[in-house]
Amino acid sequence: MTTGELLSGSGGELVGVEHGEVVEVEHLHPQPRQYVMIAVVLVVITGIEIAVSYATGLNSNVMIGVLLVLAAFKFFLVVAWYMHLKTDSKMLRRWFITGLVLAFIVFSIVILMLHGMLNSSNVYRG
Repeated sequence: MTTGELLSGSGGELVGVEHGEVVEVEHLHPQPRQYVMIAVVLVVITGIEIAVSYATGLNSNVMIGVLLVLAAFKFFLVVAWYMHLKTDSKMLRRWFITGLVLAFIVFSIVILMLHGMLNSSNVYRG
């Protein structure tokens, strides 16, 4: 095996070899089959979301919680696989997570401010 060879059966790992020893394994982007499998999982989760939204005997708070969890799971699948954060460098992953956390903080502040502008009758006071 030489430097730059694909390791057989590895799912696309690039191998660096020195003096007959593996010194570096670089994970390449997922194969098309993996993208299709993730797409199938996303379709199934979307079907579950639709079923939950049409469920009549479910408490609305429980429904919102379930839908938020499913949406978050789909978000992380898309980010990890289709935006390639799973295979990108840790620095890019940190920048993305930092931006996500800051966006969530700003969103939370705005929601709390808007909630504070409502009176007890849910009428806007501004």
